[in-house]
Amino acid sequence: MIKVAITVGLLALAIPATAQEAPPSTWRDPDTRCVYLKVGDALSLRYRRDGTPDCASVQQDSTDASITRGDLREATQQIVRSIEDLRRDIGAVRREMERTHNELENIRRETRRSPAQ
Repeated sequence: MIKVAITVGLLALAIPATAQEAPPSTWRDPDTRCVYLKVGDALSLRYRRDGTPDCASVQQDSTDASITRGDLREATQQIVRSIEDLRRDIGAVRREMERTHNELENIRRETRRSPAQ
């Protein structure tokens, strides 16, 4: 029973402290017009939701940035085509390496035969 009372008391003391936690303050660089977050003594560049820096010089994209199923389908098809191209290229390199290996083996065989004759 005492443990429950202590736990409830600690939680009651902790709730107001977490409720009062303020978001970090910001600072705007007057030269670059970029916004920085101030956490303690450190500054960190703030980013927008689209991943671009929160700077006046960076233009915001006004178009809808949502990805559609068609976009995913097209990207998937491009990836599949790229993988197929890579497989063909790797196959060509493998065949060229085998051809070179066979030629080297033939040269080795010929050089072994030449001194014995």
